[in-house]
Amino acid sequence: MKYRSTRSSSGTSDLYSFEEVLFSPGYAKDGGLYVCDHIPTITKNEFHSWKDLKYPGIVQKILRLFTSEDELTDREIEGVVASAYKDFEYPEKVVHLEKLDDKMCIAELFQGPTLAFKDLSLAVLAKLLEIFLKKKGQDKRVKILVGTSGDTGPAAAHSVANLERVDLVLLYPLNRVSKIQELQMLTVKAPNVHICSVEGSSDDLDQPIKECFQDQHFSAANSLGSFNSIQWGRVLLQAAHYVYIYLQCCPNIGDEICIAVPTGAAGNLAAGFLAREMGFPIKLVATVNSNDILARTFQYGDYSPAPDVAASLAPAMDIQAPYNIERVLYFATHGDALAVRNVMQDFEQSGKVTLSAEILSAIQEVIVESVSVSDSDIVQAMQLCHSKYNYVICPHTATAVSYCFNVDQRGKQVFVCLATASPAKFPEACEAAGLDKSTHHRVERLKLDTEICTPRHVFLKGHDWTSQLKDIILKI
Repeated sequence: MKYRSTRSSSGTSDLYSFEEVLFSPGYAKDGGLYVCDHIPTITKNEFHSWKDLKYPGIVQKILRLFTSEDELTDREIEGVVASAYKDFEYPEKVVHLEKLDDKMCIAELFQGPTLAFKDLSLAVLAKLLEIFLKKKGQDKRVKILVGTSGDTGPAAAHSVANLERVDLVLLYPLNRVSKIQELQMLTVKAPNVHICSVEGSSDDLDQPIKECFQDQHFSAANSLGSFNSIQWGRVLLQAAHYVYIYLQCCPNIGDEICIAVPTGAAGNLAAGFLAREMGFPIKLVATVNSNDILARTFQYGDYSPAPDVAASLAPAMDIQAPYNIERVLYFATHGDALAVRNVMQDFEQSGKVTLSAEILSAIQEVIVESVSVSDSDIVQAMQLCHSKYNYVICPHTATAVSYCFNVDQRGKQVFVCLATASPAKFPEACEAAGLDKSTHHRVERLKLDTEICTPRHVFLKGHDWTSQLKDIILKI
């Protein structure tokens, strides 16, 4: 298996190994994102042989398909996956499925150390970095840059804390994450984790990170890497939960199921597309909050950001620059790099673009609906889910549940809602919904931690954030 850029046509581009892509800053030299050179198709016999596998077994199968044996042996993959999930609530099965009724199921993807679905991929990515770094020798280090809208930051910090040859520079938007999310970052006691707060939105803080990555000399000289979903490894590993969910929830192998996906930067949607291209018969519904760029894109082809990022009850989805739209375009067009390049270059030049009817139709074959859910609808979904099922959901999950409550479910279709985070991380949203604040032993332990750090660096509005970030990187 080799990898190429979304903007480079087959036969005309450089090809890269999985290891090279893992250690890359995420963006290819031509500005595109890395994708696999071809997508393995799963046979019907493999469907049946995978059906009884637990989640870690599915992850092992996915990693084996997308890596070369001279890079990772079967034993190494097995060891990486086993060690990655040992701190999860259910280390053997990892993902819990909560059946609310005959037609709706909640996939709890948040049973990891930071109570968010980002743990599923980042725990494995950290172990993969570690194993490759050991092979490279004592002098090899990597500096990971991460911008977070709320959940990626804590998961990244936890996954790499105290690793010998990995440093993490983490930027989060001040006053735009929940108090629990902030605590999860500021209580990490590790000399290799560097926390920075930013006076702006998550889209604002992405810009200096992108500029550091695009400075190819600086990026190479400082061995920069990414744990955001521009990193191919994130998307690949997230495909595993679609495979697992399908095999656990389909009434019969070959039957179609619909998965409602709360999304911000579209990485989780790209992972769903990948699973679909592998042969799993899933349909996706994209659910977003009031920052509706993805809903407009997938409904009407209108890919244009609003002037400002709106603060919502679902802060991890407060995004107007969903960079994984590029991978969605690539998968939807079955690898038409020229079409992807034209769309993305038009967008980069004008700040907006209208998708062609052909591309939009291809997207809608997989993303069958896309909806924007207001804060009031989020609250209503949280309240209804609690009153109807005695089950508490987080505000991000509520965007998916809101869709399922409002769609006609009288057919035979099974609906699965991805629960992306524990409600215990969002007491403010639970309070807005009039619900008792959900609790979790990890959150309660966090509140008792008296050693709360302050961000090592503050990025003030109006300052040169790119220069400031580069200075931090150079001093590590």
